[in-house]
Amino acid sequence: MKRLMFFLIITGFLINCVFTSTRVFLDTIYEVDYINYNNLDFNNIASVDSCSKIYSFLNSALKISIDNFEFKVNFCSIGEVGDNNFQVSTYTYLWQKNLPYPNVSFLPWISESYIRYTYNFEFLKENVEFISTIGRQKKEFINGMVLGDNGIGYDGFSFCVNLGKYLYLDSLFSRVISYGGFIENKKFDLYSFLVGSKYYKSFDFGISTTLENNEILNFEKIFYEFFIKRELTNYYYIFEYSFQTGRKEQMEYSGNLWFLKAATRGKNKYLGESEASLVWLLSSGGDERNKFEPSFYRKYYFLEPYGYGDFAKANINNIFFDLPQGYSGIFVLGFNLLINPLKRFFAGLGYYLFSSPSAPDNKPEPSATEKTLGAKKAIGVEYDFSVRYSISDILDISLYYSIFNPTKGVYEKDEDATKLGIYVKSKF
Repeated sequence: MKRLMFFLIITGFLINCVFTSTRVFLDTIYEVDYINYNNLDFNNIASVDSCSKIYSFLNSALKISIDNFEFKVNFCSIGEVGDNNFQVSTYTYLWQKNLPYPNVSFLPWISESYIRYTYNFEFLKENVEFISTIGRQKKEFINGMVLGDNGIGYDGFSFCVNLGKYLYLDSLFSRVISYGGFIENKKFDLYSFLVGSKYYKSFDFGISTTLENNEILNFEKIFYEFFIKRELTNYYYIFEYSFQTGRKEQMEYSGNLWFLKAATRGKNKYLGESEASLVWLLSSGGDERNKFEPSFYRKYYFLEPYGYGDFAKANINNIFFDLPQGYSGIFVLGFNLLINPLKRFFAGLGYYLFSSPSAPDNKPEPSATEKTLGAKKAIGVEYDFSVRYSISDILDISLYYSIFNPTKGVYEKDEDATKLGIYVKSKF
């Protein structure tokens, strides 16, 4: 890796010398995480129910701009030491089985490698920007609920058009050869389009369409996402509604997703710059026809699941522990408070309710609030505590502690599971 870094620096220096109008950027992010899990089986007396591990992530990106052209190559490396696979006895969680990364043994791989061309012109007295990109590129629409690259990028072509404040268009055309457990040398066509507008001040709204043409499993799915965002100094919110259609042989798909995230911000003499936020997520469950299940939604943060709650990491289909037998679909209702009482010091408190819209009748009921918002059966509650200190503009250190309390009657046992995490992140 040291040789690779040296090569990137020398290459950027030489290009900058040859082309005087060239701009060269080299960005590096390095993160080290320590994680300790305890009582993962909720005291079900498994042979292994606790584990610890350390993993690190290194990302080095070289970007070169020459007039209207941009060239970028992004190298990533992920590795771990300690207890592998978070196994409880002989069980492996579902999210572990389809990691999208080429390897997790510290060997570098390419997450981006593209050529981008930008062209500006005037149309109806508005400046129009046209951007085309070919190669491996990172792409995520809205919140990554349907299209999220998980840091690995997509091979393909995309174009983006910005028509002033009136309209913007983004797209992706990709053929996925191997990703997240799919069979190599088979094709999976992925097409996605997003049309939005920022015509009204502080508003961003639009629609996204994603088509999955999976020749491996012989099906097609189409997803439609409607969204509206608004951000002001003291508050912001984003609301999304999405539904899926499509057909596999004689079976027709349905299913939907509701998502809301909102926050209010303020400054206090004692609490500093603080933020209180709310998140609500509801994805439909049921059998294969009715379950909302895109293939490429955002679901990984390096070697952990990506989602809501530091422990449960609930996303649109699953949680860290896997949904209990007979459960399908996800309901999340979460509250967070972040304060900044001292310079460079932040403290956070989180509370999450996890339920499901589809589960066996004999499972425990959720709260009245959860029922009103679409939940049918309870799963558990999570409490998060965190502190973060920014040592400098390029170095952060964080500590967090989470408690997951399964609702009595959901799993075989119901004692609390805990997670302790420490991470150090640097940018340079």
